[in-house]
Amino acid sequence: MSPDSDLRGDLSTDVFRKHGHELIEWIAEYLDNPSKFPVLSQSHPGDTIAALPKSAPAKGEDMTAILADFERVIMPGITHWNNPSFFGYFAISASIPGILGELLAAALDTNAMLWKSSPSATELEVVVLDWLRQALGLPAGWFGVINDTASISTLLALVAAREQANLEIREKGLSGRDDVPILRVYCSEQAHSSVDKGAIAIGFGHQNVVHIPTDDEFRMRPEALAEAIAADRERGFLPVAVVATIGTTSTTSIDPVPAVADICEREKVWLHVDGAYGGSAGIVPELRYYLDGAERADSMVENPHKWLFTPVDCSVLWVKDRALLKRAFSLVPEYLVTAESGEVVDLMDYGVQLG
Repeated sequence: MSPDSDLRGDLSTDVFRKHGHELIEWIAEYLDNPSKFPVLSQSHPGDTIAALPKSAPAKGEDMTAILADFERVIMPGITHWNNPSFFGYFAISASIPGILGELLAAALDTNAMLWKSSPSATELEVVVLDWLRQALGLPAGWFGVINDTASISTLLALVAAREQANLEIREKGLSGRDDVPILRVYCSEQAHSSVDKGAIAIGFGHQNVVHIPTDDEFRMRPEALAEAIAADRERGFLPVAVVATIGTTSTTSIDPVPAVADICEREKVWLHVDGAYGGSAGIVPELRYYLDGAERADSMVENPHKWLFTPVDCSVLWVKDRALLKRAFSLVPEYLVTAESGEVVDLMDYGVQLG
């Protein structure tokens, strides 16, 4: 056995201590000197591939060599999103508490698929997301769950909207059925592409995502939305969901959510608010008006990894009707039944992922 390994075949904790301290020092230096590297990688296509072996090495290297390769091979190809001078797309700034939290999460290797598989992980998520709900001024009773990105959160919201339509799509699917009308989803022409991808993934079809025109400030025009829904009903189509955006990726525009909510309530259509980009601003009391109308939504996504100094990936989906989201996704084979089932939150019940 190598002197650097332990009985598990892993590196020894002495090696971990040595290189762990080195990495903490490296990270501290990196955070102290953000201008040390160019914000935008100077790498050319294929540079990193060319610097790596064509196949995996037959024998492992020690951590000193691996960390040297990290600096030599990987760092030149990094675009530094965590740099305060990064202004592309949106801010996704990690923080020291977040980095330390990632260290603990990796060490504990927790899987919160069931409450029983790690009670603290589940209950911590439930409590912290309720704190965040309160900070944003969202209604009491809303249920939150963490996903990796807003693309997945929006997809889950669209599935919940589809489930609310009571078309038995979960059980019977869409193919080969003549008893299901064409299903329509509406968003502004400035909405994030995740709306389109979600509709594609769950079988609505890309042509059934209706992109509503915007005004001169790139906000969805409510009258155009109402006209589109009315026209679709005339054609025998079924409006299922509207996605209103608080902070579009291209222009940071904010759709008139109260007016959109009026239409959705009148038409009995699911309203999902995409606050992935701009939603975090609602924590600031003088900017709370950015979220006006969101409290009337059926679901909302907000990304703590944008503006809240949380390392990627961390996207939060809230739903007004927790039972409906569970109805859309819960599937419990025998090997996942526990004595506590039905009495606790099992996070696997609220999305596609098990773990």
